[in-house]
Amino acid sequence: MSKAGANTKGARKGKYRRDYPHGAPLGEFGVALPYLLAATHPPSRKAALRYLGTVMRVFFYWQFAVKWGWKKIPVVPVDHPLDRTVPFRPDRAGAYLDFICFWLRPFSMMLKTLGYSKGMAYCAEFIGLIHKAYAEAARVYGFRMSTTARPPCRAPKIRLIRLLDPHYLCVPSLHIAIVVLTFSFYRRVFRTEARHFSGALRERYSAELYDGALEIAETVLYVKQHSVNCIPAALYMMTRLAPELFPVGNAVAFIDRLFERDEDIAPLDRERLAAHIHLLFEQLLLESCFGDDWAYPVRRWLERYGEPSAKPDI
Repeated sequence: MSKAGANTKGARKGKYRRDYPHGAPLGEFGVALPYLLAATHPPSRKAALRYLGTVMRVFFYWQFAVKWGWKKIPVVPVDHPLDRTVPFRPDRAGAYLDFICFWLRPFSMMLKTLGYSKGMAYCAEFIGLIHKAYAEAARVYGFRMSTTARPPCRAPKIRLIRLLDPHYLCVPSLHIAIVVLTFSFYRRVFRTEARHFSGALRERYSAELYDGALEIAETVLYVKQHSVNCIPAALYMMTRLAPELFPVGNAVAFIDRLFERDEDIAPLDRERLAAHIHLLFEQLLLESCFGDDWAYPVRRWLERYGEPSAKPDI
């Protein structure tokens, strides 16, 4: 490298350290690196291929097969009157679409902070956990699919969402499940790898991930991709699938933080939303005490909710 090139590279590093003396914000990390490196790491490649296979089978094939009449699975509308307390906000679609990048950016951060071997080992573990969430949720979707009413809208991002998603996999919400899995998993990584992450950096990254998870969780209602009923089912699912990462107390705390910063929802409506989410979450937890299959209470709830006499007044 020429002296001028070395100076330029050194200047870039110096500017980076001045701008981010305690580590770059997670939003500054790209998402291409994990895609490129996953193919070179056998455990990550295996986990990614299993995950992508489940996504293609459940998220795409099953939904479009039901939509086009090739596959017969009952579809239950899961709307609730409280959904109307959350205004339709097409401008929030960007946060909804950022869902995958939300959990890919920390991969890039880990690879740059921990190095290839250790970073990719964590990536493989996390992709395995995501695959588990998708595969377990499919046990509910194969029994009853679920949907909600979506208002007409021609905003480009909303149209893109609706083009790709036939909208039959509402309960449990995978958006909710994966965002809480993301901040919970990385909290553990930051503790395990404490020598690579200072206390201030751990706190900042944890806060960034938690706030991002809240934003995406709120957005599923703002863009009318889910009902208030979809959130507690996903939180309950993750307390059963990954209790060491996401115990019941963490789910309760997450519910309490929802919509606390949103001024377009009346305070009383925020209280009613939280109360309903808490109630259904606790109901599913209590029913799960009578068996070992986490999916049974959710299936039972969907079966009951699909009966006309059980519908709330919408």
